Amino acid sequence: MFGMQRLSIQSKMILLLLAVALSALAVMAWIGYQTGKTAIQATIANQLRGMQVAKTSALKTRLESLRDQVISMSDSRIAIDGMRDFLNAYRQLQDVQLGPTEEGKLQSFYSEEFLPNLSKLLEGEPQLGQYVPKTPASKYLQYHYIAANPNSYNEKSSLDSAAGDSTVYSATHKEYHPSFVRAAKIFGFDDLMLVDAKSLDIIYSYAKTTEFATSLDNGPYSNTKLARKVRELQTAQDRDVFKIADFEAYRPSLGKPMAFAMSPIFDESSMIGILVLQFPVDSFNKLMTGGRTWDEGKWKEEGLGDTGECYLVGPDLTMRSRSRFMMEDPKGFLSTLRKSTLTPNTVAQIERQGNTLGVLPVETPTAKWAMEGKSGIEEVTDIRGKRVISAYGPIELDSLRWGVMAEIDADEAYRPIREFGKKVLASASGMALLCSLLALLFSNWLIRPLKTLTEGARKIASGQSDVQVAVKSGDEFGELGTVFNSMAKSIKSQTEKLESQIRENEELLGSILPASAIAQRRDGDERASQEFADVSVLFAELIGLEEFSQEAGETKALSVLGDLIAALDEAAEKHGIEKVKTIGGAYLAVCGLSVSRPDHARRMALFAQEATRIVAHSHRDFKAELHVAIGINSGPVVGGVIGRRKFLYDLWGDTVTIAKKLVLGNRTSSIRVTSGVHDRLGEQFQFQGPLRIELEGRPSIEAWQVNA
Repeated sequence: MFGMQRLSIQSKMILLLLAVALSALAVMAWIGYQTGKTAIQATIANQLRGMQVAKTSALKTRLESLRDQVISMSDSRIAIDGMRDFLNAYRQLQDVQLGPTEEGKLQSFYSEEFLPNLSKLLEGEPQLGQYVPKTPASKYLQYHYIAANPNSYNEKSSLDSAAGDSTVYSATHKEYHPSFVRAAKIFGFDDLMLVDAKSLDIIYSYAKTTEFATSLDNGPYSNTKLARKVRELQTAQDRDVFKIADFEAYRPSLGKPMAFAMSPIFDESSMIGILVLQFPVDSFNKLMTGGRTWDEGKWKEEGLGDTGECYLVGPDLTMRSRSRFMMEDPKGFLSTLRKSTLTPNTVAQIERQGNTLGVLPVETPTAKWAMEGKSGIEEVTDIRGKRVISAYGPIELDSLRWGVMAEIDADEAYRPIREFGKKVLASASGMALLCSLLALLFSNWLIRPLKTLTEGARKIASGQSDVQVAVKSGDEFGELGTVFNSMAKSIKSQTEKLESQIRENEELLGSILPASAIAQRRDGDERASQEFADVSVLFAELIGLEEFSQEAGETKALSVLGDLIAALDEAAEKHGIEKVKTIGGAYLAVCGLSVSRPDHARRMALFAQEATRIVAHSHRDFKAELHVAIGINSGPVVGGVIGRRKFLYDLWGDTVTIAKKLVLGNRTSSIRVTSGVHDRLGEQFQFQGPLRIELEGRPSIEAWQVNA
């Protein structure tokens, strides 16, 4: 080939030496490349992991500071005195009524100002009746401090007391409001609220947004995360406890993401109220983006390049901070999301609120692991469909858990590796030229082709079957190499045939016997008999198969039966069910045999429901009026192999017998279970019954029918 037969032995050795040298060079270059690649990957991983840990520490400090602030403020003299005085003043407003003109202005505030602005952020249309206050005190305070407040909606806190209002509440508000305003502004809170510990009415609010004077127990915002956490805190028995309500699109703040920290207010030994501090996502977003303001990001300065970002994930696997891509290129990011698997409604909600908080799902494995309390680094695919390197870990305080993620696109992260690879290739090319020169000088030392044959023989002796030696010449070495290669091919062929036969035997055995029985037979137990203390057994019988066979012919009926059994086998495998055997239209299956499954009864019920749907589709797919009667029972069974050469696996025991008896007399599709199975399933399924099932030769039993 290529004139090699005409070359001398020395010339051939020159080429051989060159090939060996170049191969060694290639290996060294590859090792060098892999070593460099590993080092760069480690650097990337350490950088991302360090970033994630640093962000987690900063966030933890921020949350702990928030906890200390709310506990300290709730125990302060001004909070206790203010709570007591506001409670007294609020109760005196229970019988105060607004005039028709004032009622009209309050209604106009909601219908003409608040609800139109709120509807811009909602998918549906907010209803006026759901938001307008109902109680006299609520109407009175919302009119004087919100509707009649001359300041804009975001500046309602500027009003110290209602004009022309001589109530005790107005005097109390004028006394305490400046102090609460100062505290809120110093610590950067959007709102500071006092909540009645008994009624859960918000009796004071610094910001005067629409939750003011409403009840968190049964008011328009009683379904918010804030309300749920306040109700949890209502039963607190100790000072210094606290709760944090996770970020949500808070409607009184016109959909802005807000979170809340709260702690009880005790007057001596009695809890009289709850202090609630409302804080926006801005401070947390600045920590995650490295910016000085909420809408600024310093990702490149922090070493995250063009595509890296740090963000938070909440328990519902949605973002709790802003996305870099949404901040830098909103239109492009939204266009990418529209091409993803997200629903149009989700993308529309992100576009309406102008950010991804609480809406954009982050259902990557790393986000799920972070919410499980795990930490690490992994390469995954993000919502944009890009491969990213993701460092993840949890942050926890009280009942709050977030996932802290630091990510960068794999393409950008591995760019230095590609550049390094180019340098390695250039260096290897230069070394290859040097090796060619050395091969010419030392070829006379390397005329030993027999070593190649010896090496090939050693490989075969060590168990390698895919061995071929490169001795292709017309001399004695070439002839010896040809004979050697033929022998190696013959060995490889025989080895492959043997391995193929072994695989076929294993697959055939696996289709007949359960895994546990196969293991027993391998250990020498040919019968593989074994008692199983608790499994679920299903016996199904196809109804109408004989009539269909008479009408459509046996060949057609056999084809339909084969398709149905194949579909049932697929469904069984999906639910973790093992088929035991099929005889005609009868199907016997078990769950919890080879693999212990605590929920084997639930899995079997789900499989039975799917089996009913599969058979029901035969009306459409095969024009066959077929039904399936199914019986399910749970309990002990005995399993074992029947036969020696032609064998099958079968189950015995009362559990199997009763499952078979449950289907007797049924001519329509049904799923019947024993009382024991019914008790295990509990409220997971809907049942009809009980039914009395007569058993031949034994007392009747109680059974239930599962709704398909």
